[in-house]
Amino acid sequence: MKNKAYDNKVVGAAVCIAMFGLSAFASGTSIPANAFNLWWSCDPAPYDGSGGICIPVATECSPAYSGAQETSCQSTTGMQFYGCFKAGSAGAYSSTDQEAVFMADNVSSWTGHEMGFVKWLNNGVLYAYLQAEGGQSQYYAISTGDNGYHTFKCQCRSASQSDLVDYYVDGNYVCTLSNSGNSYWGNCCYMVGTSQRHETGWNSTGWQVEMYDMEYF
Repeated sequence: MKNKAYDNKVVGAAVCIAMFGLSAFASGTSIPANAFNLWWSCDPAPYDGSGGICIPVATECSPAYSGAQETSCQSTTGMQFYGCFKAGSAGAYSSTDQEAVFMADNVSSWTGHEMGFVKWLNNGVLYAYLQAEGGQSQYYAISTGDNGYHTFKCQCRSASQSDLVDYYVDGNYVCTLSNSGNSYWGNCCYMVGTSQRHETGWNSTGWQVEMYDMEYF
């Protein structure tokens, strides 16, 4: 999940496809907080909190990257977590200033398959997003200015529809995103939470991503 301003494609309408036989609250495998490596380039640092992980937006320098990343990958079809994306309704200068939680199969160049949720800090909009091999992403706007706690889930539809990923908030179906020619079924993925800041001159005090009850499917 690097600078994606060059390839932003906001999907105006979800791909709405019948969801027969899929449960929004299907049980996954727990990922404990101690399975994550915390990293940051500027304070405040990410920290463990109440059994979860909090990743503040840096306040002291720019550019700044902070994150929590699983130390090892596992074969997955998706993820779920309870948490929030705390930020003001506006303030940052660019959509490259972000908070995000996602699954990724490439954590070196960050140009592989990714599925997750990202909040742009310039406008306070939370998006479902799906990245294709090579780094190009599609987005669907979920909410604006919502700093509340929710259960977020994204999961690949099936082995036979492996280019489709379904998104839920609090058990409610939100949208489906698709990248034709890409497969999101069974890739060896890491769960990652990040914040990014690319300019100085705006106040991000108290802005942070929080992740609890992390699971993969």
